[in-house]
Amino acid sequence: MSEDIENQLRRAMRPLDPPEGFAERVLRALPERGPRATLASVAVLHPAPRAKLWRRLAGPTALAASFVIAIVMGHYVAEYQADKERRAGLEASRELMDALRVTSKKLDQAYEAVNRPPPSPPAAEENRS
Repeated sequence: MSEDIENQLRRAMRPLDPPEGFAERVLRALPERGPRATLASVAVLHPAPRAKLWRRLAGPTALAASFVIAIVMGHYVAEYQADKERRAGLEASRELMDALRVTSKKLDQAYEAVNRPPPSPPAAEENRS
C-alpha cells in the first residue's frame, strides 16, 4: 500500500513542460519594469540584523525608560512636596514666635498697669487758689 502512495506521488509530482506561450502570457501580466533595485531598497526589504534586534528590543527599552522616568519624577515631586511643607512649617513657627513676643509684651504692660501703685491724691495745698 505504501508503494502505491509513493507511485501516485511520483506521477503527480513529475515535471511537466509548460503549455505553448506560457512564458509570454506571464511576462505580459507582469507590471512594467520600474527602477532597478538599489542597495537602499534592498536594505529596506531585508533589514540588517541590527535593525531587527532594535525592533525587537525597542518596546521593552521604551517601557523600561518610561518606568525610570516615572520613578525619577515621582521622587522629585515627593521631595518638592516635602520641601514645600518644611518651608510652610518654618513660616508658621516664625509667625507663632512673633505672636508670642507681642503677647508677652502686652501681658507685661498689663501686669505693670495692674501692679502699679495708685497715684497719690493731690495735696491740699495745690488746690488752693
